[in-house]
Amino acid sequence: MNPDHIADEHLTAVLASLPRVDIDPARADRVRARCRTTLDGRPDAGRAWSLAAGPPWKRILEPALVAGISAAFLLEVVGRALSLEGF
Repeated sequence: MNPDHIADEHLTAVLASLPRVDIDPARADRVRARCRTTLDGRPDAGRAWSLAAGPPWKRILEPALVAGISAAFLLEVVGRALSLEGF
């Protein structure tokens, strides 16, 4: 057994000793309705995020910049791996 396993068993025992709390269904419905009202009232509610929503420079430049940085990182990783192997 490792220390994490022993700690997990202790935590499970402590959690099992806690009393169960039942929620009143009417209160749960009120909280759920209040949450939905709050979420529906947000300005971006119902609109999926898309690249088309941004300005043209952001739709083109941002993905190109991310792709360039990712490619440079990948080339550096491959180059260092090959140099470690003696190529």
